[in-house]
Amino acid sequence: MLPELKKIAFTQADKSLEELPSYSGVYRFFSSEGALLYVGKSVDIKSRINAHIQEGRKPGRHQRIISEVTRIDCCATSGEIGALLVENAAIKQETPLYNRRQRQVRKLWTLKLSLSPDGFLQPSSADFSPWADRSDDCYGLFHNRRHIDNTLRRHARDHGLCLRVMGMDPGSGPCFQYQLKRCDGACAGDETVDEHNARLLSVLDRDRIAAWPFAGPLLLVERNIHPMEDQPSEQFHLVNHWAWLGCFNSSTEAQTATKRGAQTVFDRDAYRMLMSAMRKGLLELIDAKRLTPVDNPLLQQGVLL
Repeated sequence: MLPELKKIAFTQADKSLEELPSYSGVYRFFSSEGALLYVGKSVDIKSRINAHIQEGRKPGRHQRIISEVTRIDCCATSGEIGALLVENAAIKQETPLYNRRQRQVRKLWTLKLSLSPDGFLQPSSADFSPWADRSDDCYGLFHNRRHIDNTLRRHARDHGLCLRVMGMDPGSGPCFQYQLKRCDGACAGDETVDEHNARLLSVLDRDRIAAWPFAGPLLLVERNIHPMEDQPSEQFHLVNHWAWLGCFNSSTEAQTATKRGAQTVFDRDAYRMLMSAMRKGLLELIDAKRLTPVDNPLLQQGVLL
């Protein structure tokens, strides 16, 4: 028999709650033994959890989860962006039993661009380190070099790019693909260096991982002008080289965290969330060390996710 809603204890930061809150945030399902079963997020925690409970009355995955839940802990965020970032980190760091987790990849590769003596952009594979500073643009994440080669050849075929000027087809003069009318002729002088470079960049840009455009770590401020009870009116997300380093309820608390020297680990999902929010101008940017405002160079910029 499934537990009724009233038989599940509700807490916030492990302190008892009489009822579920309706604020935005992250929630965690725990078993009677204290095992973490599931982590979720919502702009309305009460509504989302009630939906879980109702789904749990039907046979299936939700029923298995809800049948084990004895406590639900709620963590308020000032808005949806915070809920997204906190949930993403919690799922990957706390490994709840029932969340679908991404397969661990031991090593990743990426693409970087350099100029040939003739001025053509040439892609090359590079080891992608999740711990490295993001000082240069790179393009895509791949499991191996063969995946990179196949991707570039597909792009060349679909967009008339020249493998020869890209450094992937040895020789000189017009390439074989040009004779088959699959290359737009950068190798034969039919198009300029700038035209070919622009098309290559356009093709790769959808997978671009932008260089970190700031001098140091940032605080991204999310505000709520109408917070509910027990919900913060503002929160500060500490970010450096696209690595999300935590959520704090005060700027001084976040500033103190910068002195701990936390390792910056790149996470593709967090990168996309941060980039999307910054492009849309949803967050205020503050220098994490000086606590002074920072201009947003990504606002309305065409950096694709």
